[in-house]
Amino acid sequence: MPKALPSKADARRKTGTKGATGRTGRQTSPEDIRTILAGSHAEPIYIPFAHLRPTQVAVGMRAVAAKRAKVKARVSCAHKLESYLRQRPLPAVRGPAGSIYLVDKHHLGLALVLNRVSGAYVEFIDDLSHLSAQDFWAAMEAEGRTYLFDESGQRVPPLRLPKMLRDLHADPYRDLAWTLREAGCFKKVRVPFSEFRWAAFFRARIEEKVVRANYPRAVEMAAALAATKAASTLPGYLR
Repeated sequence: MPKALPSKADARRKTGTKGATGRTGRQTSPEDIRTILAGSHAEPIYIPFAHLRPTQVAVGMRAVAAKRAKVKARVSCAHKLESYLRQRPLPAVRGPAGSIYLVDKHHLGLALVLNRVSGAYVEFIDDLSHLSAQDFWAAMEAEGRTYLFDESGQRVPPLRLPKMLRDLHADPYRDLAWTLREAGCFKKVRVPFSEFRWAAFFRARIEEKVVRANYPRAVEMAAALAATKAASTLPGYLR
């Protein structure tokens, strides 16, 4: 069971006031972070975004905007925001040198940051803190926990990953994949970075100037492509 909030935070939540460190009223001290990294803390754990590092370079900003609108409806009430965050913990991995890496839900994380929410609840799915940096990234990629391609589809080394969620880049093709999935052109599946695979598929077949200048037309083209045999190996393809 998640650890109960401190009484001070409870009082803030009841009154609906913002805490000193953000809209949830939660505070996490350096000692708390050290305890978290030692693996002796109940989950899900509230961690400030300043301590959470991305494992991908880019996101779809249309998808972020949609999530941001949902979050915005809750940030004015501390109790509603607290409930929202507890129900949507972000999965993470403990890495070398005290680092914490998100392995999913980057769009939600950025939406929260843009709504001036200071942190989120985190569930650790693995502890790889004993590995060297080189072995850590090899393990992360082997397990499908990082996507080392930028917003142009070019491969990047781990050192090129953004340090903070607010530094994530915009990938219009990732938006295209999100729009198609929302429209039911392919299914949402539990395959790591599945929508990035669709984005790469569309990137190779639709010119970027079309995506940027005439998004509705790009959506039409993508929908037609999603129904072709060429897309049949992609996750969530509808036969």
